[in-house]
Amino acid sequence: MNALSLDPKIIGMARALKLNGDDSVQSILAFCRKRITKILKSAASIQTIWDFEKIVCAHLNLVVHEIWNDDELREFSTRYARDEGDPKFGALSMELEGDDTFGVLYQRNVPNEAGEFQYVAFVDCRGDKKLKRFFTRWHEIAHCLTTYEQFEFPFKRTNTADIEKDSVEKLMDMIAGDLGFLEPLFRPVLNGELGNGRLTFDAVENIRGQFCPDASYQATLNACVTHAGTPIILVEAGLGLKQSQKRELRSAQLQLLPVQPPKPCLRVLRAISNETARRTGLLVHKNWRVPSHSIIAKVFNADAEINGEAFENLGSWKSSSGDSLKYVNVLIQAKKIQGRVFAIISLTE
Repeated sequence: MNALSLDPKIIGMARALKLNGDDSVQSILAFCRKRITKILKSAASIQTIWDFEKIVCAHLNLVVHEIWNDDELREFSTRYARDEGDPKFGALSMELEGDDTFGVLYQRNVPNEAGEFQYVAFVDCRGDKKLKRFFTRWHEIAHCLTTYEQFEFPFKRTNTADIEKDSVEKLMDMIAGDLGFLEPLFRPVLNGELGNGRLTFDAVENIRGQFCPDASYQATLNACVTHAGTPIILVEAGLGLKQSQKRELRSAQLQLLPVQPPKPCLRVLRAISNETARRTGLLVHKNWRVPSHSIIAKVFNADAEINGEAFENLGSWKSSSGDSLKYVNVLIQAKKIQGRVFAIISLTE
């Protein structure tokens, strides 16, 4: 069971949506898939993920606006706040402040002719935020799919790896990754590119170009790992602290006398094991220290953004308490991107 399923907010959401089951996350994911399946049954032929998004948004009474510059931001805020008499939109610029806020969803004051709620989402595409526009659109759609009367608007999407993301936002990311790369549309592209071969970083770029060039490389990489038929782990590694050090650092910040802060080292910041990997027990734990002999460490310590690959045994990965990962031979492909290393870990032949 995902640890997120034990979070009070997620349990509360599942109850509000009248869902049963011990695993709140899986219940909510199933709820969203069921709603989407119902929408698809009433839809005409769908050729692209953009066709799919258009149909879903129409069903949800959701309009998605992209904001590419400050002038557009002011125009949207004025249009909805002043011209359409909905004052909460006057705070739009405030809601999108900061480099870690990518989108926001509002519920409009006036229902449509059928008496249904209407929603408006804004996706911030200014500067580097445009790189996540595709995933942000689906994140806001996920919020709309799971709304219930007790929810407070607006929602904000935060996506900075160094910030402990709200549990609801984490769940919306999971739903966005599930629906934005809808399996009936995505799997034929994935299988067509891979055949019987391994997933590689070059293959991910080719799949992105075929499926949706507007999707980010990272979102496509996540989807490829999730939908791959062979056991794969995706690891993102960078400088970080273990949990006990984070607690010490927070405690030290409250003390009057200065304390030497702990020194970060190369750790697993994020790890995704696909379903096949989980069934075989192929796992890498978050916050584990990356051993210095690993190709991941070597690529990280290189001056340039390079790629590398090597055969390793995960049993050589050990924690400070002496525990080790499963003794299994793997191929690790590592790629350095913007100061962090992404690694595709797969079983050897």
